[in-house]
Amino acid sequence: MDVKSLSATEVVKPKRRWYTVLALSSAALVDSMESFGYEILWPYMYRSLGVAMSMLAPILSVGKFIGTITTPIWGVLADRYSRKVMLIVMTGIWGLWTGVIGFVQSFWQLMVVRVLASLGLAVLYPVAFSMISDLFTSDNRGKAIGVMTAFGFSGSMISTVVLSTLATTDPEAWRYGFIIMGLSSFITGLMLLFVIEPPRGSMEPELADVVDKETALKFDIKKVPVLLKIPSYWILLVNDITDWIGFSTLTAWAFTWLDLLDLGTGGMPMVMLLIFCGVILGHIGFGWFGDYLDKRYPRLGRITLGQIGQVLSVLSIIGFLYLGAANITYLLITGLLFGLSFSMKSTGARAPLLQNILLPELRASGRSFIEMVSGLVLTGSLTFSGWLLNRVGEDLQLMMLLMVPTTTFAATLVWSLLFRFYPADRMHYKAILMNQRQEILDDKEI
Repeated sequence: MDVKSLSATEVVKPKRRWYTVLALSSAALVDSMESFGYEILWPYMYRSLGVAMSMLAPILSVGKFIGTITTPIWGVLADRYSRKVMLIVMTGIWGLWTGVIGFVQSFWQLMVVRVLASLGLAVLYPVAFSMISDLFTSDNRGKAIGVMTAFGFSGSMISTVVLSTLATTDPEAWRYGFIIMGLSSFITGLMLLFVIEPPRGSMEPELADVVDKETALKFDIKKVPVLLKIPSYWILLVNDITDWIGFSTLTAWAFTWLDLLDLGTGGMPMVMLLIFCGVILGHIGFGWFGDYLDKRYPRLGRITLGQIGQVLSVLSIIGFLYLGAANITYLLITGLLFGLSFSMKSTGARAPLLQNILLPELRASGRSFIEMVSGLVLTGSLTFSGWLLNRVGEDLQLMMLLMVPTTTFAATLVWSLLFRFYPADRMHYKAILMNQRQEILDDKEI
């Protein structure tokens, strides 16, 4: 049986797969709330704990450092052992450590609990995306990834409203914020108890009828060189890093820049709200549209969508930073377009394409490696943005014009390489799956 005939076969849909997406999305929402919780509640925390305002820096840094260095470990474990158990323990039960922060009485207690809580924050996305790939075929994954990612971005918006409102009710009310987040995390762990974990590779037509719990693919260090030889993997890695440098630089400094523009009451929140609404709506809409293109034009459909998103990002961010300084209408329009284009290229194209070239047993570890490298580079890039701001005389608009459009344009150029390499990499991927199929059948005969 050849690849084409196998690809045409019907793959059985796993039970309760959309419930699984809902459970993973709920975990993403709570994870996002936790990620922004410190920044939102710190104005009340440092006074309560009697420490300097500047001590937020080491609290945030240690969390990002722990998350970055542990991500590959969780990825490898997820590719070898039960992803469901990992999610229940590390995003559900382990999330109670976030609740413990509500009871700390000193900075060092806070630091210790922060380290413990951070161990679980890097688990979710590599593990969840790996599981989604075994719940949906390659031309249906965008919708599921889009829903989960939209929930994640929504968490940051919800935390901004809920936590900031709660904190103003009492000088110690910030503690309730962490307790609520910890309990919410535990509740998502309970939701994950009812998830049915599919075998790795079970939604690939080449493997669907031969893999089960006994023959499910598992991480093998010997297969890592296969991953490192895939040109599209490196293209997506570099694209992801350069693209996120621009996005994170913008979001890190946008509030300060908009404040300097003096947009009037409600102007700044409205602009940022439109950007994030664009991102959230785009995750859902382009997740679906990317799947449609994958069905209709499986060879280059998603790549073309991603390229359009990349170009639109460059144009909209230049308009946002250059034209927006003169008119709030331009800010609103270009901000919305930037948010939509960000989702168009990420959920609509990049995330599904990455899953399409990673072997089932390397999906969590392959993605976690990208997140580790990206995390390290982003930490350095944000530091560089501060240095550059000083070099240009604290001209915030100039600094962002130098950093954001240029890195986004670089990501656009890198993305264009996929037109050449991805189709061949995808065919090579399917050929490897055919070999794995034969190996499984041979083992069963023995």
